[in-house]
Amino acid sequence: MEVLSTGIPVLDEALGGGLLEDSNLLIIYDTYSNGWTLAFEVLRNRIREGDFGVIIDSVLPLTPLKMELGMLNFDVEKEGRAGNLAILDIFSSFHKLSYDEDYVYTDSTLDSETFLPKYLHLYRRVLKERIHERRPIGIDVTVDGLAFLLGEESTIKLFQSLMALKERAKMEEKRKRPINIFLLNRGRASDKLVSWISLYSQYVIEFCSSADSIKEKMVIRKSTLPEFKPREGGYRFRIENGRVIIE
Repeated sequence: MEVLSTGIPVLDEALGGGLLEDSNLLIIYDTYSNGWTLAFEVLRNRIREGDFGVIIDSVLPLTPLKMELGMLNFDVEKEGRAGNLAILDIFSSFHKLSYDEDYVYTDSTLDSETFLPKYLHLYRRVLKERIHERRPIGIDVTVDGLAFLLGEESTIKLFQSLMALKERAKMEEKRKRPINIFLLNRGRASDKLVSWISLYSQYVIEFCSSADSIKEKMVIRKSTLPEFKPREGGYRFRIENGRVIIE
């Protein structure tokens, strides 16, 4: 399988070369952390390489989501209208909100009992209407948000089903394999949920923020690449002028 660059040389080296296609990256962070922005820095860089972004949003309506991403100068509206990105808006679907923007996909009938088939229907629409032959780069915003809507046990079972569907698609479909990035706030999730999602992830990055410093500690807990060498003490992470800085 091809190893894909994150577009961040320090991160590629830290992971042992980059991200394997068809792999899952879990980013764990705490309440005051900006570690979640790393996912969108990677997405921005992969879009420049011709990939397609899919944001699965279960925590915020569209307007505050766009505002949150403003700190990274990531323009959701611009990328969506340019045909580089789509949003599967789970939050708005559950709360019966809809938008005129054609890159935002909702389903007002979405509920916890019939979630999987309706979610898959939305994703297939995005695949057919927008992704075509490009590689999808998916960001789950967030796993804990989805668990809040569906319940933790249901969310764990959902991920098991999605892993099986992903494996079947790999065997049966001839298209570029995706990269999936899971965002998980440890303050809103049980140890059990963190453990299960870590199992399903080939890469795990954890952030620890501090009240007295703008720099955060970034530790790479897991990488399946043979060149991966854990770094004692981790890395320093911060946002500067709308860009991610890793040292």
